[in-house]
Amino acid sequence: MKKLLTEAIHRQGGDLRGFAGEDYLDLGTCVNLYGPPPAVRDMLQEFDAERLRPHPYEADSLFRAGYAEHLAVDPEHLVSGRGITEFIRLLTRILPRDRIAVVTPDYTDSIRCVANHLPPEQDEVDTVETRLSRIAEGMARYDFVVVSNPNNPLGLHIPVADLSEVCRANPGSTLIVDEAYVDFLDGSRRSMMSTGLSNVVVLSSPNKAFGIAGVRAGAMWTLDERLRKMISGERLNWPLSFLDSAVAIAALRESSWVERTRARLLANAEVMEGMLDRRFGGVVKGVPVHYRFVACENPQRNYEELMRAGVVVRVFGTGQPGRLPGLRITAPTDEDLPKLTQALAG
Repeated sequence: MKKLLTEAIHRQGGDLRGFAGEDYLDLGTCVNLYGPPPAVRDMLQEFDAERLRPHPYEADSLFRAGYAEHLAVDPEHLVSGRGITEFIRLLTRILPRDRIAVVTPDYTDSIRCVANHLPPEQDEVDTVETRLSRIAEGMARYDFVVVSNPNNPLGLHIPVADLSEVCRANPGSTLIVDEAYVDFLDGSRRSMMSTGLSNVVVLSSPNKAFGIAGVRAGAMWTLDERLRKMISGERLNWPLSFLDSAVAIAALRESSWVERTRARLLANAEVMEGMLDRRFGGVVKGVPVHYRFVACENPQRNYEELMRAGVVVRVFGTGQPGRLPGLRITAPTDEDLPKLTQALAG
């Protein structure tokens, strides 16, 4: 158990293989736990395996067209690929390492791939305002600044209007925004794609909101044609498999399903927030997403307590660059909420 606990702190994306079996409620990965949607299940049941015989010639273009419609953007401004992580890797490989920074805490691959970190001041509690200030400072100093919005793992969301103002004030710098969780925001999408700014890059994917993280599909949006061509040239010959594309397209047709399940997860997240605050304190409150972050001095102890109660969450340890020690917990489904309630009452 101790070995697995230590390994879990360093695992990518809340990988719980090895100890999160049927006896555990897995709230460690920030996907839509109601997924995949019915259309995906139906498509896979009726799938003709012979369609896998040829190369996936149209998989890329079909996904790009379907995703552009979902995002309400011009498909010519999208480059499709294998999820947001691929674009983080490609961008940080081709851009000058000394001219790119990430506002931390942030997503695992962003803090691993970007050497220059912009953390909060020591003992400072991170807020929307402090993160926005660091973005502005970063864009004044660097050619490229990476940020997740809503933030992973804190859940803080900076309004598009505020980010746009910073971008306009720093036209010589480009803001790279990871919007993996923007589809979980209550109400209409709030994407930086709507700004029409040429110094903005948006990384987007349907994987989390549609509960299909096992599919690797995503896109990079930017009006910067030169950057689109550079990234396109760095991708593999077949950016998406036929199955990746087919599953993602089927999921994207389920917009009403996303709206319903998102509302249920957001409601359960509010309930969970209160329970977490009573049990641990240190909760980042009032964030508009389906997960919560609990800042704590000894996250391993709290993590182990929840494991003994049958609930597995994402743990961030102390002393990790780009991290804040604590727990990130995804809202359960209606069916699983009683189990979490019991675990937090123990």
